[in-house]
Amino acid sequence: LSRPGYLESTSVDSSTTLSAQAASVAQLVENLRVPSLHIVAHGIAALVALEMASLAGFRNRVRSISLIDGQLSPPKRSRRLSERLALMGPEWARTRAAYNALARVATDDYFKQVVSEVFGTESVAEIEDDAAMARLYEGVGVFFTHWNQRKPGVLSDLLMWDRLDRKSWGMVKAPILSITGTRQPYAGRDGEFGHEAQTREDLVRAALVSTRSKPEFARLFGSGKLLYPLARASKMCLDH
Repeated sequence: LSRPGYLESTSVDSSTTLSAQAASVAQLVENLRVPSLHIVAHGIAALVALEMASLAGFRNRVRSISLIDGQLSPPKRSRRLSERLALMGPEWARTRAAYNALARVATDDYFKQVVSEVFGTESVAEIEDDAAMARLYEGVGVFFTHWNQRKPGVLSDLLMWDRLDRKSWGMVKAPILSITGTRQPYAGRDGEFGHEAQTREDLVRAALVSTRSKPEFARLFGSGKLLYPLARASKMCLDH
């Protein structure tokens, strides 16, 4: 599901809020007559997931929430806009070379090389072991070929972040799984996770204290520069 301002979704209304977006998604679920659902959200979309799970008249439909690298704490106001825009991903991923590489078929060596950088080295094995996963990876180029169409969404998210009121999260009772990724290929000595990844996990822990749920936390080693091995992350969500 693409939220306003992302990919080919509708344009962004500067006055909207994350709560309003959550209500819109909930209305879509209602219109589709879906009786219950599991929510999986990545990055800033984790905020919308929690807002959905707190909505009166809807929260009982939410059976579980899986947050992958959830960004629940806003950047400090002192950070420059250029640093905030880093949320859109590394500069190298915005180049024509990335577009061209991800427009190729999964059997192409250059495609596998770029996918390995973006999603982690395990992603190549997922492509080679499962034809369905290979087709899924072949579709990820849309995130890069529509790169400019992400900017309005990211900038809008930053503004909505400043207007976010987390008080409603006290009504969230669905089971929560928070998955934090790291580029480390495996746990180091004594289960070392890496300082940057540990900091992100701690921020999520602090943000989820206000919920009525008892969040579980999992670590995904071997992630890429921007995303994570899709099959392994999906299995973690399904097992939750």
